Amino acid sequence: MNAFIKGIIIVSQVVMFAPLHSQDIPHIPVIEGDFWRLGEAPDLDSLNGENPDKQHVVDHGFIKDSLGKWQLWACIRGTGVSRLLYGWVGTSLENGEWIQTGVKARAHQDWGEQVTPAEQMQAPYFMKIHDTYYCFYNSAGIRVMTSQDGAHYSRPKIKNENNLLYERGGRDVMVMKDDDTYYAYSTISTVAKDGWLRGFVIVRTSKDLIKWSDYTIVSEGGRAGNGAVSAESPFVQKYQGYYYLFRSSSSTGTAFVYRSKDPYNFGVNNDDKLIAELAVWAPEIILDGNQWYISDIADFKGVKLAKLKWAEVK
Repeated sequence: MNAFIKGIIIVSQVVMFAPLHSQDIPHIPVIEGDFWRLGEAPDLDSLNGENPDKQHVVDHGFIKDSLGKWQLWACIRGTGVSRLLYGWVGTSLENGEWIQTGVKARAHQDWGEQVTPAEQMQAPYFMKIHDTYYCFYNSAGIRVMTSQDGAHYSRPKIKNENNLLYERGGRDVMVMKDDDTYYAYSTISTVAKDGWLRGFVIVRTSKDLIKWSDYTIVSEGGRAGNGAVSAESPFVQKYQGYYYLFRSSSSTGTAFVYRSKDPYNFGVNNDDKLIAELAVWAPEIILDGNQWYISDIADFKGVKLAKLKWAEVK
């Protein structure tokens, strides 16, 4: 049996998500205290871009590996080859600055990834399923790498000798497991013939990570805007019976948070489900033990972290 398929048909254990609760209690995410820096922007030596001010640490992902260490990967844009994935490692989410582990991955022509006119490898997102670690990302489609230790990843041959999950997925993918279904959220940026820009969040679903549904638009417009960078880096967290979408706007540097009972609908051209605006950009939500955290890369100089709490709506 294909190792990739064998790994995903077993009951999943997802480290990023809290256990499901029977009660349905609405909450609002609240940032507690100050942010601290985990990973400084690296010197890429021969891979540095021409303009250091435009070499940014952006979309990123966390996973605790088999040795209990935290792996952090981030996309760095503006490098000498455009976009690549870089890594850091730490022993604690609250234990100071982490160690740089170097370039983790670059787009590869042999796998059909985007290498011209520039390399594009973006937005790593991690999850653990049984004893296999997965890193989802985008490069000429939505793709995946796998690992047995959570630290060293390679591209699996899923179908047609490739690691491509599906083509029309845009960018900034994240995957949520709920019951027996995987939900892959990502952002789509479009430019119409008349020059109008449009950005929205979509979801595709799968039972096995092999066959995927058509897309559904789950969030667009409203207070967060309608431009091509108004619905970036979506992150969906389920908490006590509700789904929470964190949707980032590069225009305002704000994360807009929506609460819904329906993972397919966070509001299209309305703000009925908008509950909060956070001064962070492209956040990831992490649960370690009983403590929640939220990340931020708003200054583009490296990933920061702060504590997060869920305030019950009275």
